[in-house]
Amino acid sequence: MAMPLGMAMYLMRMVWLSLSGWVFTCVAIADEIAGSLRNGDIGPFHVG
Repeated sequence: MAMPLGMAMYLMRMVWLSLSGWVFTCVAIADEIAGSLRNGDIGPFHVG
């Protein structure tokens, strides 16, 4: 059974908005961590 074009476009738009928000959040967090590392607010992470 085929999906109507309008429904497919709606689903595609919702998925795109969800993914773009998630990517923006990850980039913003990485930018904050990088800025803190550059300024010396936090030191390097020691693992192990």
